[in-house]
Amino acid sequence: MTTAVAALATVWPHHLLVVDADPGGGDLLSGWVGQWWVDGRLTTSRGVVSFAAATRHLDAVPSEGLAGHVQEVPGHDHLRLLAGVTNRAQAGAIGEDGWRRLASAARDLTAHDRPDVLIDAGRWVPETPWALVTEADLVLVGVRPSLRHVSAALPLITALRELVPITRLGAAVSATTSREADGVARALGIPVGLELPDDPAAARVLSDGCAHSLKPRHCALLRTSRMAARRLHVRLTPPPPPNTTVTNGVVQEGAA
Repeated sequence: MTTAVAALATVWPHHLLVVDADPGGGDLLSGWVGQWWVDGRLTTSRGVVSFAAATRHLDAVPSEGLAGHVQEVPGHDHLRLLAGVTNRAQAGAIGEDGWRRLASAARDLTAHDRPDVLIDAGRWVPETPWALVTEADLVLVGVRPSLRHVSAALPLITALRELVPITRLGAAVSATTSREADGVARALGIPVGLELPDDPAAARVLSDGCAHSLKPRHCALLRTSRMAARRLHVRLTPPPPPNTTVTNGVVQEGAA
């Protein structure tokens, strides 16, 4: 799923904050944007760990609490990254309260036509950041179109259906065709939320870095991701309130 997050983020049509919340150790910094980590333009010292430490005395945190912990992604003006933990001990130190504070800040950030937030919550483990998952507008479960992957995902789907309405659940099927994705969705009992093609070369680049070298017109994975990102952005963006118009992408309230 981390590769899918990287693909979507690279071509997202709106300002976006990517949160690496994988409690097992995030790969987005060392992989997807690893070349800028190596040259010092991105760092592990600013991210979910520093955020949790700085806000440990608070119950809820507004979006301003993210300042100083979010990093700009070089070469992508629309992108910001909240880097993840480097080991499970750091995730344990964040704890449920830390993830809950991050969920409150992320929710506040997305209000009032601010950046979208895309979260990589990692694999299902005891330390899964449930506060982020249950607060999300849409929860996508990463799976491949194989019996092994579908069988492994079923217990997670059962747990999620107890916590998240079915209207906010979907399968993110990678290395697939539309027909295979539909079959996976039927087996899991949830709709298809995202389907991405089998493009091993592009997936390897997104996983290991140098994603800026990929061009959507030459890359099936990025072409499909761009269409999916536009659809997801529209789906998750609330409509303007009554008595508003949109001019050049700017909402103007009280317009006749």
